[in-house]
Amino acid sequence: MDHKRIEWLFFIIFLLIDLYLGIEIWRSPISLSSSSGTTTTSIRNEMRADGIDIPRHISHKQRSGYYLAAKNKDYLGNKTNDLTQMTTHFSKNDNTLTVTPKNPIMLSGNQKQILQQLNNFKNDSQNVPFGAKFNYDAGMSNKSTYCYVQSSPYGQIYDSGAQLTINVHKNQITNYMITYLGPIHAVREPQLIISAWHAVKAMYTDREIANNSRVMQVKLGYSKLTEVRGSTILLPTWIIWIESKATKNVTIKRVNAFTAQLLQVGSSY
Repeated sequence: MDHKRIEWLFFIIFLLIDLYLGIEIWRSPISLSSSSGTTTTSIRNEMRADGIDIPRHISHKQRSGYYLAAKNKDYLGNKTNDLTQMTTHFSKNDNTLTVTPKNPIMLSGNQKQILQQLNNFKNDSQNVPFGAKFNYDAGMSNKSTYCYVQSSPYGQIYDSGAQLTINVHKNQITNYMITYLGPIHAVREPQLIISAWHAVKAMYTDREIANNSRVMQVKLGYSKLTEVRGSTILLPTWIIWIESKATKNVTIKRVNAFTAQLLQVGSSY
């Protein structure tokens, strides 16, 4: 009897230990989630106290991104002969093509109609070489400067080497400047990147967002990282527009979507 009692006693003890461990394992994820939520709320409160406004529904979701590459070639220099109705100037130093129409090109109508006319203009290869590969970006544009960024199967390219800028004065296209990286391809398998919220939080904790400012929008795109063996290497980047509440000046900053580090000094417009 004593032997059986000892066996039952050990059985009950081990059963209680298993139940305890099971309860702790079940409770742990809830505890971690609560802690994360508390941290997010705390940082949002700190931002609010500093007068920093951020989009209400900024995404916390992670996604995948690539390292991309483009061959460094002169894609625009040999296109000048095709632009017979334009006066052209190509700079080999920065691979920039500047073009001025020989005859007036007028725009009319409301803003939506003007954008459609500009879209038709840039999609015509006799007006703009590779123009159909560029998409309009309202966040980088105003009523006299219309900015377009190069598109790729992986996302938009936010880089000075992949941009089309059309200048308009008194409803007339005065000129445009274009740079083009050429075909884009992935050089590695997709990797997990940080969320939009993580990018904004990293900028705030690194004091890259000034007090009394507003985060206008956060977009995922690709920016230049470096040049290797005749190719430009691009990486996924969170593009963040920040407006000063006092001056209304807007600064664009870029955050490395792999490491959450500021990629380069922001540019103002």
